[in-house]
Amino acid sequence: MSEHQSVLAYEVGPPDVPVVIGIHGTPSSGVNETFKYVATSPVYCRLVTFDRQGYGGSTPRPGRKVSDIAPIVEAVLNHLSLDVAAVYGVSGGGPHALAAAALLPDRISRVASLGGIGPNFGSGFDYMDGQIPLARQEMLAARSDPDALREFYRRYIVTMDMPEVGKEWFSQNDLRVSHFMREVMAPVKKKIEQQLSLHEAEFSEEDAYIDDFQSFASPWGFELGSIKKPARFFHGLADMMVPPRHSEWLQSQIPHAGLELFPNIGHTLSQIMPHVFAWLVGETSCRRLGRVAS
Repeated sequence: MSEHQSVLAYEVGPPDVPVVIGIHGTPSSGVNETFKYVATSPVYCRLVTFDRQGYGGSTPRPGRKVSDIAPIVEAVLNHLSLDVAAVYGVSGGGPHALAAAALLPDRISRVASLGGIGPNFGSGFDYMDGQIPLARQEMLAARSDPDALREFYRRYIVTMDMPEVGKEWFSQNDLRVSHFMREVMAPVKKKIEQQLSLHEAEFSEEDAYIDDFQSFASPWGFELGSIKKPARFFHGLADMMVPPRHSEWLQSQIPHAGLELFPNIGHTLSQIMPHVFAWLVGETSCRRLGRVAS
């Protein structure tokens, strides 16, 4: 990273278990990945996540490419004195996780993409095929110019929590999970934010969102086929925002990559996080102990 770039990172979980690096979606923050970890309690691994460039407390980098995530992941590993760790990315974080695996082959042990998007360039994959109208408008704006994308953000993205807008983006189960996380788990989230001493975001989420989608609409800066470490794609069959065909196509481009599709689950994949973490650290969640005398 440039000496003028800084990244705000977070860490949660036991100190004596394998580390997983989490990369958040668009728009979002590393805090949301921390919250999902606490809510699902996969304490067989430790989560390290961070605000991507321009989000939360991390320095913006206008004009960045997806591949520019690799130096950040490497800096996080170096800061933790870790040689290797697994990495996952959610939604817009999916391409970033794949970039880390492709560009840091000696530092990444496994990579997972959760509801991740496919490319918007080259041949072999049509991003627009099967997309809901709002997602089509979003990418058309990204392909056009920053002003068109900014207008789209102000019209739709900031209103996604409104019921009449949210139902255009999310499945019914997504909305149920969102309600549960927002209402039932609110005290937990508040406690996490207090422990992290969080303040208002230092930089513009709107600008970070624009940087993200312009990077998605451009070449990512690496070849999917260069990923040699174990890779797996997780996708909800009820995903309205990113159709499952995105993960299906991405999986076909990476040698020996796996794919898991989940009925009833949409773009919100909080329910399967313990399963994802278990795969990333290469461990099962149970084992036979044999007979135990009482």
